Formats: sequence, C-alpha cells, structure tokens
Amino acid sequence: MYYQYKDYLQHRYGEVLYRVPLDAGFTCPHRRRDGSGGCSFCPPDGARAVQLGNAVSLEEQIERGVRFARRRYHATAFMAYLQAFTTTFCSHGELRALVARITAAQKFRAIAFGVRPDCLPPQVVKWLAELQQEGKFDISAELGVQTASDETLRRVHRGHDWNCSRDAIERLAAAGISVTVHLIIGLPGESRADWLRTVSLLAALPITALKLHNLHVITNTDLAREWQAEPFPLLSEYDYIEELLAILPQIPAHIPLMRLTTDTPDDQLLAPRWSITKGQFRKALVRQMAARGVAQGSALRTASPETITLENDGDRVITDDGSPTFFNSQVKEHYHTLAGARSEAELKYVVPGRLRERLAAGPVCLLDICFGLGYNSLLACETALSVGGELEITALEMDKTVVRRAAAELSGISKVLEWNKVLEVLLQKGSWQCGKISITILWGDARHTATLPEVQEALFQLIWLDAFSTQKNSELWTVDFFRRLHPLLTANGALLTYSAAIPVRSGLAEAGFAVGETAAFARDRGGTLAALRGGEAVGALPERDVFLMGTLRGVPYRDPNGVRTCKEILRAREGEILQRKEMKNS
Repeated sequence: MYYQYKDYLQHRYGEVLYRVPLDAGFTCPHRRRDGSGGCSFCPPDGARAVQLGNAVSLEEQIERGVRFARRRYHATAFMAYLQAFTTTFCSHGELRALVARITAAQKFRAIAFGVRPDCLPPQVVKWLAELQQEGKFDISAELGVQTASDETLRRVHRGHDWNCSRDAIERLAAAGISVTVHLIIGLPGESRADWLRTVSLLAALPITALKLHNLHVITNTDLAREWQAEPFPLLSEYDYIEELLAILPQIPAHIPLMRLTTDTPDDQLLAPRWSITKGQFRKALVRQMAARGVAQGSALRTASPETITLENDGDRVITDDGSPTFFNSQVKEHYHTLAGARSEAELKYVVPGRLRERLAAGPVCLLDICFGLGYNSLLACETALSVGGELEITALEMDKTVVRRAAAELSGISKVLEWNKVLEVLLQKGSWQCGKISITILWGDARHTATLPEVQEALFQLIWLDAFSTQKNSELWTVDFFRRLHPLLTANGALLTYSAAIPVRSGLAEAGFAVGETAAFARDRGGTLAALRGGEAVGALPERDVFLMGTLRGVPYRDPNGVRTCKEILRAREGEILQRKEMKNS
C-alpha cells in the first residue's frame, strides 16, 4: 500500500534502527533572544520529544530513550535524532563535540540532524559531509520544508521561501547527505491543490524520505492565538484520510514514508481532537486504500488505476434469477443471496419501501448505504423511469474496486437502463443524471460520509442499509450509527435492511426507531423496516424477536466514536454481555 520507513531501514541496515530523540540545547535563529517569534505553529520547547521528560544532559536523554525503545519495541539497533529546534546552529567545534558525546554514550548506527533550510550555509553542509565520509555512522538531515507555497510560508512566519528549501535539498544530496523532508498537511489557507503541488515539486528532487503529518494547533503558539481569535478549518481523522488518499498516489513508490501522523500531549493540543489512535488511523487508511484501489505512487504508473489488480476480485456467480453477483474473498460472503441478486433488491428494498407509490406522490430522496454492485440504486432508477418519477439518490460506498468490476461485468442486466454505463460515469465523475433521476456517490467509510454536509442537510424518504453481515461488517450495525441515521429520515420515511439480527433490531429500537418486519424472501425470516415513531406503519415483529430483544441476545453493537474495527465492536459487545451477566448474578 505504501512504503514504510521501517522497511527502508530493514533493507538498508538489515535491521530496523529505532530513533532516540535528543535535545542538544540549541535554539532557533528564527526566534528572538527572549524566545518569542519563530514559526507560528512551533511550541516554545521546539517540539521536544515527550519521552525525554525532564532529562537535561544528553547522556541522560540517551539512556532514557534507549531504555524506552528496548522496553517498548525490543529494540537492538538505534539512530540518534537531534530533534528540537535547529541542531546545526553552532560552530564546527561544537558540532564535533556534540557528536563525540552522543557516540560515547551509545553505539548509534546513524545520526539524524533536524535542520531548517535557511540554517545550512556551505560550511555546515561541509561539516556534515565530513562526518558522513568518516564512515563511522550514517549522517542524515531532517529538513523542515512544511510547504512549497511562499504565501503560506509567509503566513506562518517560516522565515524562508520555497527556493531556499529546494536549494538546501540539492546541496545536501550533492554532498552525500540523505534528506528526509517534513511536510505539514492542513496549514491555514491551503487546499489539496497546494499539497499536491508540494509533493510534485519534491518528487523531482533528490530526497530520501518524506515525513507527513496533519496540522496540530498547540497551546501558547501564535497559531493558537490566531485560531482562537478566528478558527480556520482543521482536518478530522476522516478528512485527513481523504487527503492522504489523494496525496499518496502522487508520491513515487521508492520514497519511504517515515510518518503520517504526529503526537502532541493532550495538555498542549488545542485542536483537532481525534477520537482515534495512531494504530487505528493506520488500519483505517490501509483499509480505505485497498477499497479505493490506490497505493503509493499508483497515479504515476504507466497503467491507469483501472488496470490495477482488485483486492476483492472474487468469483462471479450467476444467481437463481439469472442475475450475477460476486463473492468477496476478503469478507468471505456473497454480495447478494444466491436466490437472486436482482430479486433481492426488488423484494427487500424496492417493494417493501413502497418506492413506486412514493414516486407517484412526488419527488423521492433515497440514501443507499453500501452501494456495492449498484443493484438497489439502479433498480430504483428503473422504477422511477417506469413511472416518470423524480428520484435523487445519495449512495455511500467504500469499495471502489467492486464498483469498478461491476461496471466491467454488469452489461445486459436491464433493457431499461445500461447499468454498466451508469457505473462507469459514477466512477469517473461521482455523479450521474438522466432527466429527473440522479445518483451521487460518496466514497469512504459510511460512518464518516453519513455525517458530511451533503447528507446531513438532506432529508430522505428512504434509507436502504445493505452492509455485509453483522459478524463481518459490524461497524454499520451499531446503535451509534443508527442514531446518526435517525434525524436523516422524513416523518413518513422508512429505513429498510435485509438483516433480521436481534442486536440490529434492538439497536434500531434503542436509537429511537419503531421496528417491524418485511416479507420473507429466500429464507424463513423477513427483513427489517424501521421508521420514526408515529410515522410510517411498520407492522409487528414476531413475538419471539420482541422477547429476545429484551434478553442478552438483544445487546446491540456499539461504536461511540465511530472508529472501532469490526473485531473491536464484537469484542466490546461480548464484554458488555459478560458484565450484565455478572451484575445479574451478583
């Protein structure tokens, strides 16, 4: 998916080098004598590593950092990282003495210097090159570039321009020093176009690695004061994933990525406040990359993205009514019942949702969650065409690869509408329209896309939920997700799903829905129909289901912040059941 820096280290050194952050006590030439000034985003301590604690001497810092890495990561090889402020802001003698102290305290295989582009006069580059040529350890520079936009650099009081950064990279590389470039995604006033331009310019330069992170607003900085006076947009975890999905394909695949996120102590971080850990973020990003069919450098390949091997390229199956479906080899489930893919869309969604009657009464807005192969939405479009109705569909889907495959293989499904042509347009443009009928598809995790303004500001007569089963896709069967859907439904609207699982029905009820059952198709039990209480008639649930919803079987799936993985949600439910059992028995 993307080239991790630890893999680069493994290849270069035969083992991973763990970084030991150090504060050599230097300052920044961009600050005044009293410590004021400097970059608007930089904290007073120059981003000193948290794990250094109150350690002052280099020797104590090294001892702490090595101990921490051994304990947490079982590290056996190390790289010293002179992190805080500008670590080449000194004389030749001071630099030599500094290196001597570092290497006397611990055997390091490499030393990385955190530097500014405007603090690399020829003599400093020469000193670093001399250290590199001695061959005792590798020397590298971690260069704070942040952006290629001169306008932004001025706004954040960076003190140098893009030409200065480019010149520093070229001179360091020419001297045999590897260069890792630091970039901040989300600086005020910038957009995706700015970030893509910066990445494109850097890709043409001799850099060794990239270090990215989203903008953090840290207390006691000029940026914090600016944000508090007049807040500017910041990237949520989901926003940042979307930006990385656009940025990573533009980064050449041979450039390792040292970092994608950053840490700021809670007591220093003003915003953004994420509800996701670094590990959860990486998993979510990798999952989205697989679902969208993108990888680092994929946009730079000779082949178009459409020719990339699809992750979910499972078997094509002809169901009993003659319509095809696919088998998802990752989830290990078919996208539709084998009794009939087209029949399932019609009998579990179109008919019980009374779509034909609703269209005859006026315009219909439909939210199709888990668009998949497109059966539900496309059959709804056919229905609208047959009655001359007005239909606006908003579709939520994470897996672009399955839609791409459906566009390639679902020809001849209908005599009314060329399904594959509609799917191709959706893939290329994100929306399709034919007269009074339209589909707009929003790519990403539905837990996030359901909160986007274009969804939140709409009201839907119908919500169709067609996720994989609760054991494979529990993220979209939680009471918390249902609560997000509740205010999206009109007073006479209906939410429909094929699922009849007891935790799903109890979760819908806990989220404030009235819950009933639809007619059965291809099995004994029907699907589920939910509506606002006092609105659409939902009928009665089977007595046995009502009883089970009040037992431990009815404990719903929970995902309070919308970030848990499927396994985490299932595990949390098991824990809640055990807790309730213990309370009952105590």
